[in-house]
Amino acid sequence: MLYKRKSKGHKRLRRFILTLIILVTGCIALFETQAIPFTAKCVKKQSKTVSASIINREALRVLDKYSFKYSDLADIKYSENGEVQSVSAQSLNINKLKAEITLAVQKELDKHRSYSFSLPLGAFTDITLLSTLGPSVEISFILTGSVNCKLKSSFESGGVNQTVHHITLTVTTEIITISPEYREQTKFSTDFEVAQTVIVGNVPSTFADIVR
Repeated sequence: MLYKRKSKGHKRLRRFILTLIILVTGCIALFETQAIPFTAKCVKKQSKTVSASIINREALRVLDKYSFKYSDLADIKYSENGEVQSVSAQSLNINKLKAEITLAVQKELDKHRSYSFSLPLGAFTDITLLSTLGPSVEISFILTGSVNCKLKSSFESGGVNQTVHHITLTVTTEIITISPEYREQTKFSTDFEVAQTVIVGNVPSTFADIVR
């Protein structure tokens, strides 16, 4: 009788352990199914935030360093009658600005390739009440990419016989984000208005692309 009781006890224990293993395995599988797409989404968002921060910081630093005025980037010539004859680019300053911003942003992207951030374990459940609970989970990713700068002109009406000339810097980056859960190449642009002026007189449409 004692042997039979022990045998039954062992069977119950085995069943309990087996059930526990199945439950744990199921929970892990469910968590993985939920965690992988959530982690990929977070990495994508974080990589864009980091990239935008680098671009804004470095572009504004270089722009502040030179503090170019409109006349440093473009030159307007009038006829004796006060009509606009030409609007020409100051190529030396424009090329200097483009080159330094490109190098500054690229240097920062190459300098810190590895990034990480932390999220509470509860955030992976996608349940609002649990989103701030649990120990922190560190997520790492690698960020690399290329940079291109372009200065563009645009003209808009500023009133009677007046035209506002905008000179805008566009920084375009192609960012590659790599993590165990996510890999993607993203291209996005950020615009900075470098200078503007009001031109009195008619501006021929042929002047629209003086800055490239």
